Amino acid sequence: MAATEHKLDSIPALAGRIRQHVLRLCEGADRHPGNQHNRDATDYVTGVMRTLGLAVETLPFQVPDWRFSASTLDIGGRSFAIHPGPFSQRVNGTGRLAAASSALELRDLDARGAVLLLHGEIARIQLTPRGYPWYTDDAHTAIIDTLERLAPVAVVSATGKNPAMTAGMSPFPLIEDPGFAVPTAYLPAVDSPVLLEHLGEVAAIDIASGTVPSPGMQPVGRLQGTGASRVVVGAHIDTKPETPGALDNAGGVAVLLAVAELLAGIRRSVTVEFVPFNGEDHASSPGEVAYLEAHPDLSDVVLMINLDGVGLRNAPTAWSGYGLTAVQQDLVKMIAASGSTVIAGPPWPASDHMVFATRGTPSLALTTADFERFSGTIAHTLADTPGEVDFELLYDTACFVAAVIEGVSRQ
Repeated sequence: MAATEHKLDSIPALAGRIRQHVLRLCEGADRHPGNQHNRDATDYVTGVMRTLGLAVETLPFQVPDWRFSASTLDIGGRSFAIHPGPFSQRVNGTGRLAAASSALELRDLDARGAVLLLHGEIARIQLTPRGYPWYTDDAHTAIIDTLERLAPVAVVSATGKNPAMTAGMSPFPLIEDPGFAVPTAYLPAVDSPVLLEHLGEVAAIDIASGTVPSPGMQPVGRLQGTGASRVVVGAHIDTKPETPGALDNAGGVAVLLAVAELLAGIRRSVTVEFVPFNGEDHASSPGEVAYLEAHPDLSDVVLMINLDGVGLRNAPTAWSGYGLTAVQQDLVKMIAASGSTVIAGPPWPASDHMVFATRGTPSLALTTADFERFSGTIAHTLADTPGEVDFELLYDTACFVAAVIEGVSRQ
């Protein structure tokens, strides 16, 4: 890591600033795009990048800011606490209870004016939103279209845990679609057998939820190089609602800022872009979309490095590559073998590196080596606090990333 050796005397101070960044980003509420804390977080990161001497571009966008409070479903003399679905409309009404456990059952169901319970097989995997920028699922789109055609009073989903899709959330929202026209809510799957005993009875439902148009911002910081190529360093700054987001992903943003500090003032051939993507955990990915609309040509990007879920205590950082050149792969292996706390990990075809990899850009993803513990018990939950973060590991990861960029610049 010769490119950063001249800063070795500042290691304790830089490690302390990494910790400061994480704590600052995790103050107060979650950082979902559109809320004030998200705006505070992007303002903070923008200020740090400018202090480091980066040229900063700010790309505005509009999103629906989701606001909600306690909600209930009452039937058969019992009251069930339900969680409003993301972006759900408000409803306070009644309807007979109907239910479906598969797309086939749903297709022929009479649910107009009903409170519709989705349970079992149909509620095992979160439905991909219509209009999701990165991919579509025709089967999921058909279910969402059918639900709107059936015109129930509300859709209530009985769900459990699905780490592959929704990380540690339990229960999880089956529908997370800003354009969905029916109010939604969700509750634990264990409640569905009791509810099913009351099929056909009148249920009273109160979903206290709504959205308001709200501004957000996608920052982009740049260290200009002498050549025509770019390296993009990304780490999403947003969180799921109701989560502190220390590992997911304040730690990644703190590493991004530390890499910028390590590289600031060093002459190199590649331009380095630092992008705290503002929407990886959002159904419409507003920051990623704003970035690509402003910079659609990625042909000069020789490498994208994505930081997401780094810094978990008692686990090293893991790297995985997507379309890396043979020279880039050898470089990453050499730096990882030179005493860093970064090891080779399994493929992880998710997060912001796939936005670039699917467009043919060589990409490098960094996350925790103990991804099962991170995804299954911490990510997208209230447990994702700074107490789970190893700040020395974040510093080591920043040094690794800086060394990779310096190596790429010399190629």
